[in-house]
Amino acid sequence: MRRGLVCSHPVFGEGEVLEERFRGQEFLVKFKTGLRLWLRRERLFFLQEVGEEKIDLIAARRMVEAFRLGIVPRRDIENFTFGREKEISLLKREIEKLKMGEGTSFLLEGEYGSGKTHLLEYLYHLGLKEGIVTSRVELDPREVSLARPKKVYREIIHNLRFLTGEKEGGFRDLLRNATRLDLKDHIYFSPLLACLRRIEDERQTGEKLPFAAEVFWQWVEGESTKEYAAKNPLHRIRGGYKIPALYDFSTAVDFYCYLLSGISYIARALGHFGLLLLLDEAETIAHSWERQDFRIGITFLEGLVGTSQNMSELKRINPHHLHNGMRPTPYIYKNSHLLLIIASTPLPNEYTYLRIRHLIKNGITLSPLSDRAKEECFENLFFIYHSAYPDFSLPPLKKQEIFLSALQRENLRDFIKFIIDYLDCERLSSSTYRHTLRHRPSLSP
Repeated sequence: MRRGLVCSHPVFGEGEVLEERFRGQEFLVKFKTGLRLWLRRERLFFLQEVGEEKIDLIAARRMVEAFRLGIVPRRDIENFTFGREKEISLLKREIEKLKMGEGTSFLLEGEYGSGKTHLLEYLYHLGLKEGIVTSRVELDPREVSLARPKKVYREIIHNLRFLTGEKEGGFRDLLRNATRLDLKDHIYFSPLLACLRRIEDERQTGEKLPFAAEVFWQWVEGESTKEYAAKNPLHRIRGGYKIPALYDFSTAVDFYCYLLSGISYIARALGHFGLLLLLDEAETIAHSWERQDFRIGITFLEGLVGTSQNMSELKRINPHHLHNGMRPTPYIYKNSHLLLIIASTPLPNEYTYLRIRHLIKNGITLSPLSDRAKEECFENLFFIYHSAYPDFSLPPLKKQEIFLSALQRENLRDFIKFIIDYLDCERLSSSTYRHTLRHRPSLSP
């Protein structure tokens, strides 16, 4: 029994285990924010049985480690966001519109280190808290390129999360819940859910081996299952031929938009309002050296934007979409409930980037933080640093010197990193610290 143990979650931070169930496969965790959730064992990292005072020390040192890189840990985003009240208010309005059933697209612009990724992480937390199915993807010109729709879709599925009461769920949980829906006319999800119902029934009765069920999930999540299917017929999915393949063709833009709109429809039908999709590093589309990759990437982005805006013309099959002999689909299934937020570093002289800006009507450019907001940030940084190293202190004049020096840094990331580096130098050069370090007891109980 792990009751009383301290654990860490990649999104919600540190907490204490209150109960466990299903033979230790799920744990009820109370987090420092007061949130109580049932979570799977694989989503938790167990620490040790320590008191609340040491939980604060662990959390503070974890945060300082991230600050040394100039970033804020994902789990602490909500408590460490300064000077972005206007931007957050605007983005919250878009989330409220999604909850009312209206999706759209939104461009978040900002120079390197201005806090775009920080805001996306904030929205990720907010989306989960509001009960929305949420996924965040960092685009990459090689591994997760818009010119490769299947790879982007696979990443979206892998990162998809939602909360139901006190329990966190992912893509598999969403589809298991969707088996309750009467979804009969979706080209992909209707036969898939029928197959899933049968697999779940067979698994519960012992007719279906757990490994075969896992092959099914890898298949629908876009992972390769060729070896399983070729070497062992027991692993083949009965009735799977009725489900369209997850095409690896770069031209299958309409199909993957259709799948994402279907997920947004399922999410809303299950009471999760829709799908919040956060795409970071969108400017990487300009890094495509191949004209074909650029064209397909722009087409995919256009499709995602049109899907989020629920364009009526995308709800019909276009005869021009007959490509590679694949079954054509519309871009949108019924009504789309997708909020698409794209973060990008502006490239004003790039034709590619101008195309992106032209696609998305709504947007905001992050301006530099005010000195007042930076001062608030500095005070919080110092408080956390002192919590991590309680024996360390600085006179007021030295603190002011550090802050004024940090103000000369051009962006927020450099600002945070400079402060922590300076504090490290002061701490490590302190004779008092060197003495306490030699005589400090171990943190372990």
